[in-house]
Amino acid sequence: MRVVRADQLQEGDKLGRSLYTEDGRLILRQGVVLDKRLIEAIKKRNLRYLSIETTPAYGADPRALKENLRDQMKDLLTLVLDTVSRGGPVPVDEVLSWSEHMAGIVMEERDLLYHYEDLLRGEGDLIAHSVNVCFLAMLTAKALGYSTQRIKSVAVGSLLHDIGLFKPHDGTMVINHPQVGYELLRQYAGLAPAALKIVAQHHEQLDGRGFPHGTKGAELTEEAQICGLCSEFDYFMNDKLADKLPCGGIEYVMSKIDTSYSYAVVRGFLKAFVPYPVGTEIRLTGGLHATVVELNKGHLARPVVRLNQFGTKFNLMEHPSFMVEAVV
Repeated sequence: MRVVRADQLQEGDKLGRSLYTEDGRLILRQGVVLDKRLIEAIKKRNLRYLSIETTPAYGADPRALKENLRDQMKDLLTLVLDTVSRGGPVPVDEVLSWSEHMAGIVMEERDLLYHYEDLLRGEGDLIAHSVNVCFLAMLTAKALGYSTQRIKSVAVGSLLHDIGLFKPHDGTMVINHPQVGYELLRQYAGLAPAALKIVAQHHEQLDGRGFPHGTKGAELTEEAQICGLCSEFDYFMNDKLADKLPCGGIEYVMSKIDTSYSYAVVRGFLKAFVPYPVGTEIRLTGGLHATVVELNKGHLARPVVRLNQFGTKFNLMEHPSFMVEAVV
């Protein structure tokens, strides 16, 4: 499955999810092969995003799927940024159309996880940051057992969590950007309250030491905690003042349990992010080079590796004195 804009449709594409009108009437059924006539009809209905079944030409590689989904996020965020920075209306219909398809794909793809190598780089790049946060937040929500509808709210809220920074500013309003973003979005119908709470609360913490309002405890929604944790993790990993290893990111996230975020949210995140996917080349303590061959589900930061020099398997869970020093 992949998500495409209507202007990217090609003859022969097979519809991956049925299309309906706003009042629930079927437009096109899943599995229909699109021809020129149907593509033109779809465009006339102003449907911006659609799900298309994966074809042999596109490939079934999970990396290709993630690249496709990231590209659509970047495309949509660029539209939002350009529009809002000019003082125009937020393209809510496009955001909701995208989230419908994105949430469906996240639920349908059982093995979809975010790897260290998937993180878009660019400290200070709002679009790269928002893509990383949104992808990680959706997968964390899925790991927590959220329904498709709840994942859709997480998708919208986390994609737009920093929209308050999209408006022109002189830097003095940064601490208030969650409130600015919330006030901007609350005027639009169709946005779920859970999504708006994410925008308003993504910098709040359980112990009340967040901002801008010091919201704490049960007043802080779980969806907002998910977005906040993913945001902090991305900032930590993109700090260019120091090279950050994936295991360092895992330790950072775990240090936030019960002070900033609940144990459940952190546990969900640790199921969604894979620091060292199979095939990763790493350097261990003592200069040993190895390749990850298997994941330890109980501790994804301590995988089973094959030592390149000796060709033998080496379980890092059984050898705590050996640490990952670098991703080669």
